[in-house]
Amino acid sequence: MSDNRPIGLLDSGLGGLTVTKEVIRQLPDEDIVFIGDEARMPYGIKTKEEIINCTRQLVQYLISQNVKAIIYACNTATANALPALRKEFSIPMIGVIEPGAISATQVTKTKNVGVIGTEATIKAKSYSTAIESLDNEINVLGIAAQDFVTIVEKDAINTDMAKDNIAKTLSPYKDSDYDTLVLGCTHFPMLRNQIQKFLPNVKLVDSGIATVTITKKFLKENGMLTDTKGSKIELHATGNIDDFKRLAKRWLEVDIDEISLVNVEK
Repeated sequence: MSDNRPIGLLDSGLGGLTVTKEVIRQLPDEDIVFIGDEARMPYGIKTKEEIINCTRQLVQYLISQNVKAIIYACNTATANALPALRKEFSIPMIGVIEPGAISATQVTKTKNVGVIGTEATIKAKSYSTAIESLDNEINVLGIAAQDFVTIVEKDAINTDMAKDNIAKTLSPYKDSDYDTLVLGCTHFPMLRNQIQKFLPNVKLVDSGIATVTITKKFLKENGMLTDTKGSKIELHATGNIDDFKRLAKRWLEVDIDEISLVNVEK
């Protein structure tokens, strides 16, 4: 059995390209359709109902593109919209939080885990709940790092402003018992080097890597892997298309078949 339809990925912006890059690495023959909601980002400061409504439109768009499964390459959408939308749609949908939580419990030695995410992700306490359900002896400290999203979207990663913001935001984890930090937003792996420099002794968990591993396992077990060689990559954004194109090409470092502006609110 095989399924040659593409894998769909959604995100509030371009952070989900970190997960897309991992799909390309782990599943090099799978076609990909990615949608980033640049016009309405950031999701992290929206209400839960707003996040659900925006995410619903992204899901509907991906379904219209005939995808076989959808990866929520967005922690905010996973925390706030995935449970509700799983009840509305029959298509397989995989989020980033549970895989990230599992990885964190496997990595920590001190049982002190930090989680950084958007305001909405931290407020939802999804990582804390998921990690503590796996090991109730683990202490979780969640910190909102909403400004990190803006730093990535504005391509200001290697600026003094970014360095200062990282130092200020992550200071509670510095020289502490926290030995593991979950990058609880798919934008944050783009700041990985800068975060690791500030916290050199802390192990960073990229939930996107674990999510793609779980997706690969799901597709294999359900006979849904493609049987073709070579992949087609389509990237779509709802706004800010020029910056999106430039950063997508730089970040993915592969040939992209299509990058286009779309309207998901029709």
